[in-house]
Amino acid sequence: MSDRYVSSEPRKDLAMLPDRLSAIASAALNRGATSATHNLGGLHADVHHATMCGQWVTAEQLDTRTWECLLGKHRTDEAIEPLKL
Repeated sequence: MSDRYVSSEPRKDLAMLPDRLSAIASAALNRGATSATHNLGGLHADVHHATMCGQWVTAEQLDTRTWECLLGKHRTDEAIEPLKL
């Protein structure tokens, strides 16, 4: 028999958290980011890296100064037009 944990009981050590992509998108929206005013792909990448530096924190736990810097960095002065193929 293998050493793997096998049980029909739910594991209590696994918290029910949203996936990182949804959590970062939600936090960015709560801080004022929109697809019309921000480069959301770049913002997501920077927030992802910021949450992994030092102590691991969630996007919501990043301090206000960090959010202001990242939102300012990824702010667009004009509306982002969809790519026309």
